[in-house]
Amino acid sequence: MKENLYKDQYDKIEVPEDELLRSIKSGIDKADSKSSFRRQRRMKRSILSTAAAVFLSATFLSSGMSNALADVPVIGEAYHIFNDLVGRNLTSQHLITELDEKTSDKGIDVEMTSAYYDGAVVGVSFRVEGKVKENEFNEINGFYEIYGGNEAISDSKEIVAMEESGDGYVGKIQLSYPKEELPANTTFPLEFKRIGDKEGSWKFDVPIEQLPYEEMKVNQSRHNEKAGVAVQFDSIIEGQASTAIDYTGTFPLEGKNDQVRLEVFDDKGEEVHISMDGIDLESYEENKHVIVKGRSIIPENLKDKTDYVEIHPKVAVSGEGDHYLHLSEELPVEIESKRQDHVISVNRMKVQGDKVALDFQINNGRSDRGFVFYQGIARNDVVLVEESRKEIYEKPLKHSVEVLDKEKLIFRSTFDVSKVESFNEDNYVVRVSLGGLSGNLPVELEPVKVELN
Repeated sequence: MKENLYKDQYDKIEVPEDELLRSIKSGIDKADSKSSFRRQRRMKRSILSTAAAVFLSATFLSSGMSNALADVPVIGEAYHIFNDLVGRNLTSQHLITELDEKTSDKGIDVEMTSAYYDGAVVGVSFRVEGKVKENEFNEINGFYEIYGGNEAISDSKEIVAMEESGDGYVGKIQLSYPKEELPANTTFPLEFKRIGDKEGSWKFDVPIEQLPYEEMKVNQSRHNEKAGVAVQFDSIIEGQASTAIDYTGTFPLEGKNDQVRLEVFDDKGEEVHISMDGIDLESYEENKHVIVKGRSIIPENLKDKTDYVEIHPKVAVSGEGDHYLHLSEELPVEIESKRQDHVISVNRMKVQGDKVALDFQINNGRSDRGFVFYQGIARNDVVLVEESRKEIYEKPLKHSVEVLDKEKLIFRSTFDVSKVESFNEDNYVVRVSLGGLSGNLPVELEPVKVELN
């Protein structure tokens, strides 16, 4: 079989592991330096894209891989090129629906070539022909919207990559069906707004037909009183090549941007890969709380692989706000999180000449992450700012960070005010942010065990 030929070549690929790990670590280090959980979610995608880029570079250097791809049926080509695990699996089972819908604009033809609708996962592949210009990174991509770019739908506006194939280009889109109810037959509106550097309109109503699936009710919940959060697991949807976990998150109004994250383990204690996490299907306010219907996607059917799954829910909390200290403040001062056990203790502030020095400790020395993470918090989340501009996020005053006690997470930041015109300590404050700790060290809830068989 052609799929077996592809798999044999795929298994022989030597992935440059060191380079892959360096790329992932670099992305994580960048994410650690951010203070917003929303930025981290975008950074997470960037990390995965970086890793995928390294992997794809390795695969396309392999002549065996190129020969194998040449033998992959056209209907499944894009799923193999972009390593869509659900699409690849369904292709091997001959469960992909072939399409032949084409539209043209600005001298460019776009054709929908195939689609699948498995459980809660939707995928489509497409082909582009015409003069398409690369971007500054020598990449070919397009920009599309689903459901008219509805802001209430996760990832309704996205950039999609394409790869050269024959005399054109191929690409694929994968998304979670954006509603709780899963209809047997439906269409979803898809419009490309840009192909390469050309803006235009390439519209489709993509028909999708639901493959057989099973839905298992779970009805188990976990909560944390201090954080004011609760997560109820509603159901597990088992498709032919995918698994969806549906849940309901309940947050306080000040935590309207809280985000649920899941880790899943099989009956051997091994972590199960989640391809799409924290998908928001619906959100609304009720009884002074924010209710979020969410979904996470696993790109495989688990029933034949494990007797049960253990789900570890976490919630990245938001709404901490910033705290400000005058340079004449009586010390020590402890800045405590309202919803978690995070604290930054400022123990010393000294103004001497053109230097302002701050000594502070993070989380009383409690370490839940690698030390590099706390160095990032020290550099980015305890800064000296002009009081009249304290709520404007701009490049902070130049400063150095010294580690006074690595084990106890005690740091000293020294700010250089020599270039500040007419510096007056009464006009400057220390801004202490707890968002970096809250967003990157989420509330961990008790795990939930779900029997699959």
